[in-house]
This record gives sequence, C-alpha cells and structure tokens, in this order.
Amino acid sequence: MYLAKFFHRPPGDDDRELMLIPGSSPMVMGIHMNREDEPGSDQYLREEFPDIADAAAAFRRHVAELVAAGYLETDHTKHSLRDLGPDPQAKPDWQKGLDELMILALSAPRADQAKQLEALKGTPAEHEPLYLWHAARCDYARDDAVQAVRFAEQARDTIRARRAAGQPHYAWSIYENDLEGRILELLSDAYLEAGNPEASLKTIEYLCKTAPNHDRILKRAELLCGYFPERREEAFDDAYQWSRFGGYEDIMGFPGYAEYESRRKAGTSAKGWRWKPGAPASEADVSAAEQALGVRLPDDYRNFLLTRGETELLVRLPESSSELRFYAPGELATQLRNVLDFIAHSDDELEEACAYFRKEYGVSLKHLVPVAEPSQLSRCLLLHVEPGAGYAQCFQWDHDGAWELEQKQPSFDVALKRLTDGIEQRDATQLAFFDL
Repeated sequence: MYLAKFFHRPPGDDDRELMLIPGSSPMVMGIHMNREDEPGSDQYLREEFPDIADAAAAFRRHVAELVAAGYLETDHTKHSLRDLGPDPQAKPDWQKGLDELMILALSAPRADQAKQLEALKGTPAEHEPLYLWHAARCDYARDDAVQAVRFAEQARDTIRARRAAGQPHYAWSIYENDLEGRILELLSDAYLEAGNPEASLKTIEYLCKTAPNHDRILKRAELLCGYFPERREEAFDDAYQWSRFGGYEDIMGFPGYAEYESRRKAGTSAKGWRWKPGAPASEADVSAAEQALGVRLPDDYRNFLLTRGETELLVRLPESSSELRFYAPGELATQLRNVLDFIAHSDDELEEACAYFRKEYGVSLKHLVPVAEPSQLSRCLLLHVEPGAGYAQCFQWDHDGAWELEQKQPSFDVALKRLTDGIEQRDATQLAFFDL
C-alpha cells in the first residue's frame, strides 16, 4: 500500500509527491515531480522507521513543512503519477480528514480513530466507503457486531453502487478492489460474531472466488470445519493442498482428516472429482440470460443450470487439486463480452476474427458463450449457441491461443462427461485443461 499526497507551488516546476509506505519496514519517501533526470534522481527524501507510528509522525511533519513553504496539497491520489498537469486543484478538507483517518487506523489507538470518525460526521466523508469501513472496524473492536455489520454492509453496497453508476468514491491511494476486499473480510467476521455463519461463509466464498489469497482460503476452511460439517471435506481439501504455507493445524486435527489424507495420498478415490453444492438457477434466471444473449440455450445446459446452477467441479488427485467453476446465468453475457474483448481490440479486428472462426471451425464467434473456467487459469469451456448445424457444440479455449478452439464435443453433456471420465482415467489430455 502506498499512501501518496501531491503538492504544487507555482509556477509548477518543483511539484512534490510525499508517500507513506506501511509494512514491516515503514517508510516515508519524497519525489520531485516533472523531472527527467537519471532514474532514481527524482527522489529527494527516503526515511525508514522501526514502526508505523514513527513513520506517520514523520509523514505529518513533512506535509506541514511543505505547506509552510508555500505548497498547496492537491486532490491527486495515484501514487504512480509523475506530472500534475496544469492548474491542479486543492484537496478538500473532508478528503484530508479521511487521509488522517487512514493514518490513525495504521498507527494510533482506537480512541483516536473514533474521535476522527466523529469529527468527520456531517461532511461528505461519512458517506464514503472508506469512512464506513473504518466505522465498522471500530464497532467490531468494541464488540458491537450488529452495528459493525450495518456499517460494513453500507460500505459494501456503496462501493458497488458507485461502480455500477460510474461514480467515483474517495479512498485516498487505496485501490478499489483492495478496499472492497478489506470491507468484505471485515463483514464476514462481523456476520460470524453476530451469529450468522451462513452469511459469513457466503461473503468469504465470494472473495475466494473473485480475489483469492491464503488468508481468505484459510478463513473459508475454518468456517466450513466449524459450522458446516456436511462440507468439512472441502476444508480438508484446502488443508491438504495449502498446509505447507501454515495455519491449517486445527483443521488437520479434526476427526476424519487423517483418513482423508491417507486416501488422497494413496490415490484410492473412486473418481478423483466431486460436485460442490451449488445454487440452482430459477427458470426466470435462465430466461433472463437467454434474453440478454438473444438465443435459447441448449436443453442439456439449461437443465444443468436449473439443477446445479452456479457451482464447481472439484478435482482432487493425490498430488494436485483444481476446480472448474460454472457461471451463474446472469454472468454469461458479461463473460462472452470479456472473451470477445480479449480476442479483438477493435471492431475491424473482431470482424476479422469472426470470419476466421466461421471458416476454420464453422461457428459464430459472437455465439461462443463461456460457461465455466478452471480456477486461476486463463481458459474456459465455450458453448456454441448460434441456431444451425453447430448449435450446442462445446470447445475448450485458452487465452494463450486466443484464435484457437480445442476438444470439440457435440454437446455440453458430452463435453462434461469427457472431462469427468478423463479425470477418473487420469487422461493427460483432459487433465491438461486443469493444468494438472
């Protein structure tokens, strides 16, 4: 995380950037802007500190020194910025107040943070996701889980609503995805503390799907073991795969883990795969997806959505694991757009690609709908939905060969069976789709 402030003093040939860099070795760094000297020569300040409190105090001191020297703090926030451009605008006081709140959250007692939250009430700051997240953090620390849930939900909903409307939010130099992830981690904890493990699990599972990391996967495994015994084997999956990174000792101590580990190592699983409990779609969900795509989905895939819906095929082999994530109906049109945007970067290139796919594979590129993707891999399973001779055919597709289709199958059901049979038989061609 880089927390950057930018300063302008006319005529603008000596603008400054000042950065507070938290971490195990906190640092304050100063950059001369508008400079084209040798790399690194633009750095006029670099101070390292034993703790974040000392770094925060130094950061505030350097800010005050720049202001006293006639510099104006501007409203820029992007830490990689190197040119402020003409006529930079002053940062509003309420944004400066949110900056200070973030610094206090890193370096000061909760009481100081609470005072800053109170001081920002009645300003635009109190409607920002960053403010709401810190308010939720303070309530959670005071063991007021109900209030923490309320603020964290408001923070989550605000950031998503602003994103959908194309409206900005102020979070200093914190990336939107980073802030949203921190909000959702806190919300998951608050849900659990408030006695709602189902909501806690749903929230952390969303993060594991959209922005997985070790801590989030571990938290999901702990929830599964502690509150959802019918899904405990999923937690064992995680422990078996990730225990070398630490943190899974309690899960590995649960009754049943030793037997599970022995079974995985021996490779005695009958199939090597199983289905994760999913969220079956409604007929209305499927119809809405069809309307967005402008076609009727093949019957076998429609039935899959209505019976399994958004789910995962869990692949569990003795030395490796993977998941094939199947999209919810509401994601299909977006996933199609994402693939088209990756394959072609302009209308002319898209038309060229469409002609190539029609000639080479006999399919309409604009009707190749992604229906599933292996976890953390840039590839997917495509379903062809253009009415005609190629209707319902399935293909495998990889970003690395964006104009190539592989493993053609006559239908979704056949493609799925070919994959699962390949897993059972340890077929190298089918396992390659999962990078196993």
